[in-house]
Formats: sequence, structure tokens, C-alpha cells
Amino acid sequence: MNALTSAAPSPAGRSRTGWAISLRDVGRARAGVPVLENIDLEIEPGGIVAVVGPSGCGASTLLRLITGAERPDAGTVTIDGRTGAAAPRVVEVRDRTPVARFGRVRAAIVAAARRAGTADPDAEAERLGALVGLGAGDRLVHRLSHGDRQRWAVARALASRPRALVLDDALAALHTSARAETRDRVVRELRATGVTTLWVTRDTAEAAAVADHLVVMDQGRIAAQGRPDEVFARVGDLAVADLLGPVSAVPGIVEGAVVEVWGQELPLAAAASDGHCEVVVRPEQVVLVGDGAPGVDAVVEETIFLGSVRRSTVLTADGDRVVVEHAPDQRLDDRAHVRIALASGPMSVRPIG
Repeated sequence: MNALTSAAPSPAGRSRTGWAISLRDVGRARAGVPVLENIDLEIEPGGIVAVVGPSGCGASTLLRLITGAERPDAGTVTIDGRTGAAAPRVVEVRDRTPVARFGRVRAAIVAAARRAGTADPDAEAERLGALVGLGAGDRLVHRLSHGDRQRWAVARALASRPRALVLDDALAALHTSARAETRDRVVRELRATGVTTLWVTRDTAEAAAVADHLVVMDQGRIAAQGRPDEVFARVGDLAVADLLGPVSAVPGIVEGAVVEVWGQELPLAAAASDGHCEVVVRPEQVVLVGDGAPGVDAVVEETIFLGSVRRSTVLTADGDRVVVEHAPDQRLDDRAHVRIALASGPMSVRPIG
């Protein structure tokens, strides 16, 4: 079983109050087909766990087990030390949270704050509206845009002073910059108030940004979990690497503690058997170099501008397709001849075949 270490302490005067959540050997099937198998996960009070995975990986079912909407067929789900019908209900915000037809934005947030015993519900509604960037206080909720409805749902959930919270793609409708800003403010609020949070997202960069603990799911199982930097470093695991971003595999030869690739000798990220291997690299580990430098010649097949970087796909003289990220002002034309190398640093490898 894997345990999540508690996050950094809350600001002075605001102690953690979140519930501990535990899943032990949890399984769930539908029509005899396994949806989740052997799920072990420990979330300490106040921890933020991000979950990513491809469509059909089982993440939505995992959330339903935690919120109590479904019961496991095997294993136990424990919330604050209680299981089954005795377990407290975990608050959930989904991509499309159902709303009352005639409910108004501000009134709904005020009502949630009042039920939670907030001393000044009106002031709390004002604060949380500003926190999520929501202004239309007197509008009917069902007439809000998809993005504003998501802001409202998050604000209302926070107003209820939850001890645990599930966010299922809860900010997916916001455009990129607003999503990042809102996400960061919400994370600061969750950490300050000590809410135990399960944050499910299709955006791997968002998952890495919010999480104390990152969980990668694949085919109903946990494929990897740990600190975000640890999980992202596991490029040797094909299922994990493919999900967390584009990777390239190029031939190399392991000898002792180093791997030789493109005429370079680089240290291994983990021990491996001597002999031929695949070296698995992320785009940021590949660099453009000048003629005569160690590396391999290549021809540009495609270049995409991503704002802060350009991402180019090149075909090496050895016949391998490699993705490289480089400065946005470094333009590469299709069919341009370039030379690439690997940045110095530990390399992940996997056996061939």
C-alpha cells in the first residue's frame, strides 16, 4: 500500500481539518466486467491528490466510490475512519454540476455559507465569488455560461466548508489563462483551510501543478503514484509516459552505469542490464546543436507553435522520429536539416521488445 505524506502546514491559526480517506484493495465491476481492480490509496487529512488517466481508465468510478454514489464490490473505502453507510458524504463538483432552474448565483452561495455556520454568510459569498472570478451575483444559475457555472459550483462547494472535496474536471470550461489563475487561487484556499481534495483532470500539467500526490490510472488500475516529479520521471513505464506527454524512444547501448546514444555517454536514471535498449526521452530533454557537435542529423517533419515554446518532430538519419521543444523564436521550416542531441542528465531506458 502506498501512503501520501501530508502537505506543508497551513498558515498560522488555520489548522488542517480535512478527513483522511483510505481505499484498500478496492474493486468494482459492471455486468461482470472489471472497472476498478486492486485500488490502494491513502490520502492524509488536508492532502491534494490529482488523478489523471485516459478515457475509460476508471477515474469517474473511483470518485463515485469516494462520494458514496456507488459501493465497492471488493475492498473498503474509509472516510474519516468510517465505512459504508456510516461514512460521511464527500462534497463533489463535476464538469457539469446539476443546478436548480430558478436558483440565483449569490443566493445559493450565501445559503451554503449560512448552513455551514459562517458568521457573515454575505461577506463569505462575496469573498468566494471574487476568489473564483465570478461576478454575476443576481443572475439565474442555469443561464450562466458553462465556465461561469463551474466557477459558481466551486464557490458554493467551498462555502459549505467541506472537510473533503472531489473536483471532477471542475474548471475544464475555462480558457487557459483564466483556468490557471482560478486553479491557483482555489488551491491556495484548499491548503489554507485544510480540505482533503481529490482533483481529477485530463490536463497533466494542471495535475502536476496542484498535487501533493499524483495518481496515474490505466485500465482500472493505478499505474503509478507518488510526488508529481517522481511520476513524471517514470518515462520508462510506457503507459505512464504516453499519458503524461509525448515521448520518443531511440536506440542505445547500456554499459555499466551509462548509456551510449548518438555518440553521447549519459548516466542512467536507474540500474539496467548491459546491452541494447530503448532510451525514452521527453521533448525537453532533446536539444538542437551545431554541426560537428555530438548528436545525430535529422530532418524537420513538423513544427507547432505553443506560445512559450515550439515543438518540432524530426526524423533522424537512423530513421527515428523524435519530438524536441525549443525556443519560440527558433523557427524551423519543414524539411529543414538540423542536428539534435540529448541534454546532459540521467536517462531512462527500457528493454527492447
